[in-house]
Amino acid sequence: MNTNNDPFQAALAIFNAATPVLRIHGLGGSRWKRNVPESDARRGPWLQARYEVINETAWRAKGACLYLVAGGNAKIRYVGISRNGVKHRWRTSPAYDILTGQRLPVDQLFHSQCWKHIEREAASAADANFEVRCIEANTLVTVLEQMGGPLRGFTVLRDDGESVVAGVERWLCNHKSLDLVSWNSAMTGKK
Repeated sequence: MNTNNDPFQAALAIFNAATPVLRIHGLGGSRWKRNVPESDARRGPWLQARYEVINETAWRAKGACLYLVAGGNAKIRYVGISRNGVKHRWRTSPAYDILTGQRLPVDQLFHSQCWKHIEREAASAADANFEVRCIEANTLVTVLEQMGGPLRGFTVLRDDGESVVAGVERWLCNHKSLDLVSWNSAMTGKK
């Protein structure tokens, strides 16, 4: 597999090798908020997601992983990492009705960096959908070994899973474009 140093092709190859974990079918319902201080930008209000956990084992797995979010058009919108598994970044949070303040009967799916983007896309396209995939560090090393180009260099870190996933995340974010990781902002070296 040679990605010819093309960041989009490299990200697509990693995405295709990753395990599908979540599928978000759209947003709706009443708005909810998180039980955090009002000054916290992650408080909300947010729309509720219609989603399914595709792979429960991958959802609950612990350990360093890279996760990627793609839209229905297969463009990769976001790349992130977790030291403790994808469920620690794509959380289900206790939710409170924005109008009444009452606890909702079901926790709501949330990701602090992606949610506003998901809401924006869902507002402009009622059929907007997203898939979250993750790839744990050891599997990522195997994929990188098959690639040509600079990402293969991260395989020297094979004994340090956190460093592998963090390095690949940084490289992909530094090479963002309209077709790749357009939602990433915090880890972007180039604007």
